[in-house]
Amino acid sequence: MEILPVTNQFNVGFNSEKAWSGPTWREAPVPAEAALAARLERELRAAKSASELAAAEVLVPAELLARAARQALALAEGEPCGARGAALIVDVAGRRLAAFKLDPNTLTTHEIHLHLEHDATNWTSMLPQFLKNLTRGGTIIISPQFTISKKKLFRSQDE
Repeated sequence: MEILPVTNQFNVGFNSEKAWSGPTWREAPVPAEAALAARLERELRAAKSASELAAAEVLVPAELLARAARQALALAEGEPCGARGAALIVDVAGRRLAAFKLDPNTLTTHEIHLHLEHDATNWTSMLPQFLKNLTRGGTIIISPQFTISKKKLFRSQDE
């Protein structure tokens, strides 16, 4: 790859070294999916430390949060405020762990519910509960499958 200098062919009166004051390609903003996945991770860590799960270890599959973020953004695409108007609610096995607004300064127009489940295909699921407590110390393994749904909080005149 070759980096070419910026030339001022049209003589519009700007210094080629200061032509762009925004971020360079190395400092480009994080894509929305990655930012939402990181936010999900932060919220789940905070919920884990604040709940009775603090003593347990929670194992989440590697790409689960990225896939969930991608699908949440896809669900929010058709909404009036887009992803900014979303409130994301995360629960594990029917118990709410986290709830947060993607943009606290925007009116919430819809809720996105992310439902995570325990991994039942793991070999430790075959052990009796007392052996699980002895061997794993209360580890919760999250399944790579999840369900995600959207609930609108308004009705348009067309509906």
